[in-house]
Amino acid sequence: MSLGRNNSLGEWAAVYSGASKVFIKNKLDFCCGGKIKLEDACRENDLDVDEIISDIRNSSKDSDGLLWDKMPLGTLVDEILEKFHKKHREDLEYLIPLAKKVESAHSDKPECPTGLSDFFMKFQFELESHMQKEEKILFPMIKSGQGSMAQGPISVMTHEHVSHGENLLELRKLAHNFEIPDDACGSWNALYQGAQTLERELMEHIGTENNILFPKALSEVDGCCGSCS
Repeated sequence: MSLGRNNSLGEWAAVYSGASKVFIKNKLDFCCGGKIKLEDACRENDLDVDEIISDIRNSSKDSDGLLWDKMPLGTLVDEILEKFHKKHREDLEYLIPLAKKVESAHSDKPECPTGLSDFFMKFQFELESHMQKEEKILFPMIKSGQGSMAQGPISVMTHEHVSHGENLLELRKLAHNFEIPDDACGSWNALYQGAQTLERELMEHIGTENNILFPKALSEVDGCCGSCS
């Protein structure tokens, strides 16, 4: 599939495995804002669209990223569960005590990410509730070939994705845009690296569902999720 400047961010992320990293690096919202044309997004952010396209293609050449748009729906759901749901749970279980440790040890420093552990605990609760809804309601519908009748659950998940996107903005604020002080300890470095990984993977998660899974599920025909093809 040949893409150009008039294709959306979501389409680029679906076809090119390296697109998401380029978008995150340049602060382009391809998850909740995935329907925006690449050219328009670049104009709004004072970016050269031709340079962005070149970066996407170059970063995708040697990437081993998954090509989500090529997967049957059933396989796509399974990959989302393994790559995102499982990983988010592991990340937050690791980040919460690490944030508490850093806040306790460096509370006297102005750069300390005060409140980050409380944020992670609240976020964990909200994200777990969201993933449970997908795992118990939406994903079984899609895998059983009823995706075209899942407009209601998909609408709820899409709305919650917006809240998750707002949470990522709060994460960056609490973590001071992930700027690590020169004298930061190993735990502080690990905390910000882990938080950035969570940010990137959650954006990829939202983008994959909003731009690929949900449209494919709603357009499926003859009650087939594609896993039998």
